[in-house]
Amino acid sequence: MFTFVIGFVLILIFLYASKKFYWSGTHCPSQDRMDDKIVVITGSNTGIGKHTAIELAKRGARIILACRSRQRAEEARQEIISKSNNNRIDIEIIDTSSLQSVRECATRLRKSLPRIDVLINNAGTFLKSLLRFLPAFIIEHLGMLTQSKEKSIDGYEIHLATNHLGHFLFTNLLLDLLKKAPSARVINVSALAHALFNCHIHWDDINLEKTPCSAFYAYSCSKFANVMFTNELAKRLKGIVHTEFGRYYGGRYQIIFELFHQLLSPLLWFFLKSSEEGAQTTIYLASDIHLDNVTGKYFSDCLEVQPSPLTLNEEDNQRFWLLSEQMTKLNDNFKGQ
Repeated sequence: MFTFVIGFVLILIFLYASKKFYWSGTHCPSQDRMDDKIVVITGSNTGIGKHTAIELAKRGARIILACRSRQRAEEARQEIISKSNNNRIDIEIIDTSSLQSVRECATRLRKSLPRIDVLINNAGTFLKSLLRFLPAFIIEHLGMLTQSKEKSIDGYEIHLATNHLGHFLFTNLLLDLLKKAPSARVINVSALAHALFNCHIHWDDINLEKTPCSAFYAYSCSKFANVMFTNELAKRLKGIVHTEFGRYYGGRYQIIFELFHQLLSPLLWFFLKSSEEGAQTTIYLASDIHLDNVTGKYFSDCLEVQPSPLTLNEEDNQRFWLLSEQMTKLNDNFKGQ
């Protein structure tokens, strides 16, 4: 019995050390202030987005919480003010799955803000908690149970619409405000999933209507799109970076996944990043003054790493940019201004 207890304690020590020094990732090395910086963060009422907002508010930034739910955004706002002692926290309503909502939010921001110093495209959608703890090969197989043909109000595949098209349009409509900042930054939150399962752009089936695939594959392709968008954007503007994180997931089998999460959460704590831990790279990219001239790079755990090689094809990136312009009717927006 004594040997068993000693062995169990040693295992716990090992797991704790793994959590602290490996699984949790790095801590943001920058302590740079962000006084008077204006930061817009989509999907910032929960998770990584909220923790990013808290930390940047502590550093003196004015934060605009661009969220879908006003009630949840207001709850987050009060928490951020309490934890940061910074009351310059505002709310804007946006649903990135709706191009009309994106246009309306961008219009309000263009009227109310003198500039934008940092734009963090963080909002996203996928199966809520499944990706948080299951190995990739299990996710892919279980994902077949959650095939989703759901489309956005504009008729596009819901992951592509929410995770890419909405942010593509939002960023382009805010370029004038970004250009007014001394050294603007756009941080597109992608995910490691973009490099899984041979993800690519289905040029002849952009909505994945003819492609048998799981919801997770559709999500991964939308994250692949984030990286392509950032690469092409970096060619057009300076001071743009992007990072690697997945955050929100959802679906009809949520109750099953939540049950898995509740049963396994004591063990999973050792292997998962908390929202605070997961936010460190985004905080670093938004605040570190040494990154003023960094553009079009992919970061994980506050370090530059290589994304999927398939995202680095310049002709494909340009082609996808033009396709995104057509799908969002971007040029029509500028004609109307």
